[in-house]
Amino acid sequence: MLKVVPDESALIHRDGGYATLLVSDLHLGLEKEMASKGFRIPPYSQKMLDRMNAMAEKNSLNRVIVVGDVKHSIGKVQDIDWGIVPWFFGTLLDVFQSVEVVPGNHDGMLGTLLPGRVKLHSVEGTVIGERHKIGVAHGHSWPSEEVISSRTIVMGHSHFRYEMRDRFGSRRKEAVWLFARYDVAELLAKAGHPPSRRGEGRLIVMPPFNNLVGGQAINAKGGFDFGPILSSGSVRVSDADVFLLDGTRVG
Repeated sequence: MLKVVPDESALIHRDGGYATLLVSDLHLGLEKEMASKGFRIPPYSQKMLDRMNAMAEKNSLNRVIVVGDVKHSIGKVQDIDWGIVPWFFGTLLDVFQSVEVVPGNHDGMLGTLLPGRVKLHSVEGTVIGERHKIGVAHGHSWPSEEVISSRTIVMGHSHFRYEMRDRFGSRRKEAVWLFARYDVAELLAKAGHPPSRRGEGRLIVMPPFNNLVGGQAINAKGGFDFGPILSSGSVRVSDADVFLLDGTRVG
């Protein structure tokens, strides 16, 4: 069973002995970049931990998987990463029995920062569940054959927003969920895998768990063309369902 947590950028997957929380795009250390641009905000990582802890307690969760972009820095480990990432995941290990990461494009050298008990998967993603299998990948690169063949792919990376305008011309963007269908055999072939499975699959694009990160408007021209999966032509983006965090359907 896979369900969206109401009013949150998170999924819960239940299968067998595991009750798993899925979140994406933490972007730990974003505060440093914002400070360099003149924005002074309190550390946001504690707020994210509090939200995850509340969901774990309310739903009796025993595992968490971070679906990429743990840290905000790209290409190297910065000073802020050495302090915040080990502390953040050490705290998660006090809450969850199992903590796992599927790395994203921001997560170079992430293995040097994570506590030893955190499981770090391949950038191609992983499959979880026995009766209800789902594939988990960040979305910045092609997933493995097993992830695509699972017929349910959960990914992040896109930071999709929906831009709204009022009658006075002011604009605001809100984070959204994207639910779409894909052709399994076609996506396997596009990813360079044998088209060994056929049929229709389900794609779920998560909003970023860090509410401070920006994102592109999904209702703008070219808004869907982000990452190899969505730009492959194998996903029926024209028929996608788009929802705000409060469940309002906007597309």
